[in-house]
Amino acid sequence: RMLQKEITVLPGDVLITSCTYNTEGRSYATVGGLGIKDEMCVNYLHYYPQTHLELCKSTMDLGYLQKYFAFINTVDDGSVCTCPQVPVTQQYNEVTWDPLSRRVLKALYDSAPISMHCTNSSGVSVPGNWDKQPLPRVSRVLRGTPDRCGGANRTEPGAPA
Repeated sequence: RMLQKEITVLPGDVLITSCTYNTEGRSYATVGGLGIKDEMCVNYLHYYPQTHLELCKSTMDLGYLQKYFAFINTVDDGSVCTCPQVPVTQQYNEVTWDPLSRRVLKALYDSAPISMHCTNSSGVSVPGNWDKQPLPRVSRVLRGTPDRCGGANRTEPGAPA
C-alpha cells in the first residue's frame, strides 16, 4: 500500500513493518520459513536517492528464544525439548499453548533484543554490530490506508484502532 503522503527518513530513524496472520484453524505452531505453510512476512520499501542497501532482515536473538523454551519446559512438566540442536519449529510444536505460554512469548517478543542481517547490492554484509540490538522505540505511528485487496482499513502496529 502506498503511504498517503511522502515521508523523510533520517539517519537514526527506524522503519518497522509487520504482518498479521490468522492461524486459529491450525493445530500446530506457524513459524517463519520458506514453505507454503510457514510465515513469510515480506515487505518491500521503495526509496530514493539510490543506495547500495539491498536486503535487511531481523529476528529475535535465538538465545532468548531458547530461554523461553526452557522456562515453558519447567511449567509444562518437562514435555518441551529444549535441546539447541532440535529445530525451533519442533520446540514450538511441543509447547502447550495456553494463556501463560502465549503471554510469556508475547512479552519476550516485546522486549528481547533482535539480531539483524543487512547486505548491499553485491551481497556483501553491511559492516557493523547487528547482534543483540535493543528493540527500537516507536515515537510516531503512520496511520493506515485502505486495503485495496480486502477493502478493510488497517492501521499500523501500535496505532489506535
